[in-house]
Amino acid sequence: MPYIDVPEARLWVEDSGGDGPPLVLLHALAGNGTCWAEQRPLFEAAGHRVVTYDMRGFGRTRSAPEHQAAGSMTADLEALVDALGLPRFSLVGTARGAVCATEYALDNPTRLAALVVSTSYCGLVDPASVRFRARYVDPDLPRLPTEEKELGRTYRAAHPEGVRRFLAMTRGSDSRDHGSYQSVREPLTLTRLARLPSVPVLVLAGDEDRYAPPPVMQRVADHLPNAEFHLMPYAGHSAYWEQPQEWNRRVRNFLRHHALERPGHDGDEAMAER
Repeated sequence: MPYIDVPEARLWVEDSGGDGPPLVLLHALAGNGTCWAEQRPLFEAAGHRVVTYDMRGFGRTRSAPEHQAAGSMTADLEALVDALGLPRFSLVGTARGAVCATEYALDNPTRLAALVVSTSYCGLVDPASVRFRARYVDPDLPRLPTEEKELGRTYRAAHPEGVRRFLAMTRGSDSRDHGSYQSVREPLTLTRLARLPSVPVLVLAGDEDRYAPPPVMQRVADHLPNAEFHLMPYAGHSAYWEQPQEWNRRVRNFLRHHALERPGHDGDEAMAER
């Protein structure tokens, strides 16, 4: 698979190609572009041109240690979109990937057909948001094992093999130097979210998400113009991994209204088989 050069880095990119409506998927801090194994086939079958990549400091993307935190996640995405020559596209981010996706939407609204914010509090740093989230999030959460932070308790109990695969996917995926990684251009706040123009937004929450609990996600949705809020029962911070069929169904139904899938593709059949 090709590398694509952006300033001070080479991004590992998987692009299904074709002239269908483009869909870009952004991974979380826990993971890399391989996390979308349950999404790529479905959305490709539905006719989308699917693009995933390892963000700077993760997986197979290459940058010198001193450049791993250079620039911003958003600037890398902008450079990638330009390099691929993508027309108007849909953008999906989970967890930290949704932080990047949200700022991209704020800075480039005319480039997007739709935005999906999945299990992410968007990294909001305004004092009111920090206080609100603190009411629902255990202060010891960062010190818990990865599987307890990233996966809901229902999934962990029912799918031990899935937990092992998730940990294998995340293990070694983070190549950051001394914990340094890219951020956004400007801090995200509720005031910034409210400035988003008429981009349709789907906000997906998991009711067992310890990082971005439902009340926090609902508050994000309430401050994003033109947003709809969906709650996934028995799902944690990695809802896309824990319940891929249901996550895919909800995202695809949303994109159907905004990303103009072409008739005649077998996405429904592919989803029924999974």
